[in-house]
Amino acid sequence: MRAGTCLLVILSTLAAASFPADSGRAQSCADDYVSVETITGTVIEIDPAPEPFQTADIYMTGPTPCERMWLQVLKPDAARCRVGDRIEAKGIITMDPENASWEINPEKNAYMMFGQDFTCG
Repeated sequence: MRAGTCLLVILSTLAAASFPADSGRAQSCADDYVSVETITGTVIEIDPAPEPFQTADIYMTGPTPCERMWLQVLKPDAARCRVGDRIEAKGIITMDPENASWEINPEKNAYMMFGQDFTCG
C-alpha cells in the first residue's frame, strides 16, 4: 500500500511538471519595476498631447492593484484604438508612488509601438 502511494505521488509530481503554468496569461503589478508582463484590459480614455507633440496617452484597466494604468504611444498608433476596445500591452510595469499611477513602458523604444508592444480592437 505504501509503495502504491509513493508511486502515485511521484507520478502526480511528474505530471504537474510536464504542464507548466502559462506565464503569458499572468497579470500582476508591484510597487517597483517588475519583469516584462502582458496585461489585458479595456481602453478607458485616449488623451493626445497638444501639437506639436507626437504622442498620446492611452489609459486602460489593469489587474489589481493597478486598476487604472497608462501607456504613452505615438498619435497614429493611438488612432487605431477606441474607448471601450480590448487592449493587450506587453512591457515593463512601473509605479509612480507620488502620484499612485501605473504605467507600462516598452522594452526597447521610447514609446509603446502598435503591433510590437500593444494591440487593441
